Amino acid sequence: MNWFALSCVTALTQAVKDTFLKRSLASLDATTAMIGYCLSASVILWLAVAAGPPVTLVAPFWTCLAVGGVLGGVTYWLYGLALKAGDLSLTLPMLAFTPLFLLVTSPLTLGEFPEPGGLCGIALVVAGAYVLNLRERKSGVLGPIKALWTRRGPRLMLAVAAIWSIGANLDKLGLRASSPLFWGAAVYTATFLALLGPRLVKKARAGRRLPGLPPWPVAVAGLLEAIGIVCQMHALPLTQVSYVIAVKRLSIVFGVLLGALVLREPDLAHRLPGALLMVAGVFFIAVFG
Repeated sequence: MNWFALSCVTALTQAVKDTFLKRSLASLDATTAMIGYCLSASVILWLAVAAGPPVTLVAPFWTCLAVGGVLGGVTYWLYGLALKAGDLSLTLPMLAFTPLFLLVTSPLTLGEFPEPGGLCGIALVVAGAYVLNLRERKSGVLGPIKALWTRRGPRLMLAVAAIWSIGANLDKLGLRASSPLFWGAAVYTATFLALLGPRLVKKARAGRRLPGLPPWPVAVAGLLEAIGIVCQMHALPLTQVSYVIAVKRLSIVFGVLLGALVLREPDLAHRLPGALLMVAGVFFIAVFG
């Protein structure tokens, strides 16, 4: 399978797993769902690691893992809250802001500076966010932009995008200190523990039963996430990283379509063009930025 097909599979698995998570959040709280999701993903990833060659860890690994686990716990807690609070077609496109935030965090952490093409990408992402909330123009010209802050789901997902812009740089350091699949398995395990720890303490103090195995939709979501990561890691050596990530962001478009077709979310006429503009912006930032 070539890199483009592998990247498309990654994008599709991302969108489908978010649909499963959104459905499961109708009956679960966000933290419980994300604990089960991270557990399922980490188990599958460790099986993939076990089937591969041995990995040698270097000094920064454990520091990166500790920080990555804490950031992952916060991020996936917010991610679950965002999915629970808003439509897929409004929350998922906010992840397109991650490469925009990277234009700020990467120069500070890795010394990587954007090219002029990145500025075109920023303009497209902002334009897409505007179109996404075009119905809010009744509140004024700035209504669609204000909607990003007044709607809880998109606002929380914007926070996720901002934290991921830091986590992406940390992932790069973690990959250098181990291997792509090993880092993925380890950081999902650390994220699972970061989410589980406070929940166990809270339940123990309240004298309540500890959580059991995750419901099947959450487990399927974790399985899909692991499949997507494995496909992505196999695509990366075949082409430029920026191309893989740009195609992966098609998950935003798939998510908007699944939100309308499966979850019956409204206003596809505005949300799909907005999502397409945001994906185009991601492509410009990834390839030319």
